Amino acid sequence: MHSPSRFRNALQAVLAEHFELLLTTCGVLIAIAVTFAQLSQGVQGLALTYLIWLQGFILWAVHRYSLLGRKRLIRKLRLMLQDKVNHQLTVLVGVAQLAWREHAINDERDLEVAVTAAKTVSHELDALSMESLRRWERQYSKFLPIALR
Repeated sequence: MHSPSRFRNALQAVLAEHFELLLTTCGVLIAIAVTFAQLSQGVQGLALTYLIWLQGFILWAVHRYSLLGRKRLIRKLRLMLQDKVNHQLTVLVGVAQLAWREHAINDERDLEVAVTAAKTVSHELDALSMESLRRWERQYSKFLPIALR
């Protein structure tokens, strides 16, 4: 059985995913209702003015929602990239520390590991996509700030 907060989060996710469609549908339904309503001329004019204002508000809300979504996506991408790059840089630092030791045994192997880590960073940057972001989110979702979940 699912907890209420889990259900609420799932419902919010679905509504957020289809926010534009929901608002546009509401606007169209109101427009249809006003069109088919049998109103007097004065009331029809007032209803039309309200409808135009409502459509403008819906367009603004959809634009604002999209803008905030893009900003949120960029913050997520930065966090993901920071995590991946920091991991590879940690490998590079570790290898560099081994190389500085007086009695490093496998200098050539250590250098190979460092080069491989650097290539991995380059590959991670090339492979950034919405799909890789979603995989990373699933893996690290419990560590993300709540605003980015």
